[in-house]
Amino acid sequence: MGDTVVQDGRPRAGWRAGAAVTAAGAAAGLAVEFHVLGWTSVPGGSCGGRYRTCPDGTTPTLVLAFALTFAGYLALLLAIGRFTDRRPGKVLPAVLAVTGVLLALWPGWQAYLWMRGPVLDLAWQADRDRPSSVRAEGVWTVGEHGSTVVRVRSDALVAYDAHDGDRRWTLRAPVRESVCGMSEQVADGVGLVAFARFEQPCDTVWGVDTRTGRRLWERKFKGVAGFTSGSDGLLAADGDVALALTDTGVRAYGLTDGRPRWTAGLRGKTAGETCAPNVVSAAGGTARVVVTCQAGEQGSGRVVTLDEATGRQRGSRALPVESPVDTAMVVSAEPFTLLLEERDERGVAAVLAYPDDGDPVRIPLSTDDEDLLLRQISGEGFTARPALTATVSGNTLVVAAAEPGGYGADHVSAYALRDGRRLWRAGVDGVAGLVTAGRDRVAVLGGNGRLWTFATADGDRIGEDDGIMVRTNRLAARTRLLHADGTWIVVNGEGTKEPPLYGLR
Repeated sequence: MGDTVVQDGRPRAGWRAGAAVTAAGAAAGLAVEFHVLGWTSVPGGSCGGRYRTCPDGTTPTLVLAFALTFAGYLALLLAIGRFTDRRPGKVLPAVLAVTGVLLALWPGWQAYLWMRGPVLDLAWQADRDRPSSVRAEGVWTVGEHGSTVVRVRSDALVAYDAHDGDRRWTLRAPVRESVCGMSEQVADGVGLVAFARFEQPCDTVWGVDTRTGRRLWERKFKGVAGFTSGSDGLLAADGDVALALTDTGVRAYGLTDGRPRWTAGLRGKTAGETCAPNVVSAAGGTARVVVTCQAGEQGSGRVVTLDEATGRQRGSRALPVESPVDTAMVVSAEPFTLLLEERDERGVAAVLAYPDDGDPVRIPLSTDDEDLLLRQISGEGFTARPALTATVSGNTLVVAAAEPGGYGADHVSAYALRDGRRLWRAGVDGVAGLVTAGRDRVAVLGGNGRLWTFATADGDRIGEDDGIMVRTNRLAARTRLLHADGTWIVVNGEGTKEPPLYGLR
């Protein structure tokens, strides 16, 4: 028998032909696997270009898929033909080919993971079966490590678990009233939200326990006549005091019980100039109110500081404006940082920082080599608490920026609030969200679905999530990026059929 094997060589030749069929089946299986993995890894089925970068590993995966399609299937046909010449029949070649396909699946998957690298995947999406068409006015993160995310809609407050996206509670707005204001932050678990009837001022404020969704108190007051829809800077919470902007000044209430504390009148009219409070902010026991004035086409303004406990005025600093103020928006309560733009095209358009409540440090929105882009321009939503593409970490402002005349952010820059110096800049591909992600770092979600994390001090890229791709691309025109409970959370500000928010890990 041994002599027979050596003499005609058929068993050995058959074994080699069978191995060739198995190997060719593995190549064909890899072609199918890489096609499936390559195309399904692309959000929306297409990618490429500056604003829709393909996920890492897509190009080599698809190149291998097409190469193996031709080489693998040709090899499979030839191997099967050669095998059937020696062992007639169709069953065994098919079994060997399928075996090759199955043997290749696990190594192919591991090769794909190596080419792709780590990604942020969809961990959960809130209200998947009941998305809301109502836009968001703002968002809070509350609880230990930000374990709860509260999406403040125009008709309700809805809280979600940051880890799994489950609804925790819902608090509906009063009948025929919409959310028109909210506090920038939550103090001791209590957030402030204001409501208004159609085309009427914000005149109802609630204190809300964000841990349970229970309304703690309600107060009616004479709201600001000029603000009848979602507006920033109407409410502030700090310490044990709740502050509400009125048409003539500021009213203070107990944060947990809503009891009236004090009233400060800040409106005045002298020499034909009419003044009115525009923005209120509070931190560290001090309230700051931006008061703007107008006399025809002339304008002025001041930042008034008040003692939160008593309402006593501590000081007043003039704003560097000469024409009416078009934009006054709080970027940070501490240190107090203000986005200010006046109507005169040659007037102030800058971020003003008050690190010591002295003269402001001015950071211009436009310089010779970049334009600062603090606000998302397109879309609707987040009007009560805007989704700024800027954040203050310590005494550093990190902000989206573009080359002069550019239409979209192509880098982020960091400025020292104590002297206005630019500390560093780093290139990115669009900015869909920007958030402080710890004591010493900031995170940027690019419009192409890539996440960067930078050291606040020097702009070095750090962290295990730095440069990572987001495998799901559901970025609306207006979004907020949050980092809570170990999860990256994207909040949708628009009223669409997309999930109101989803978590990435």
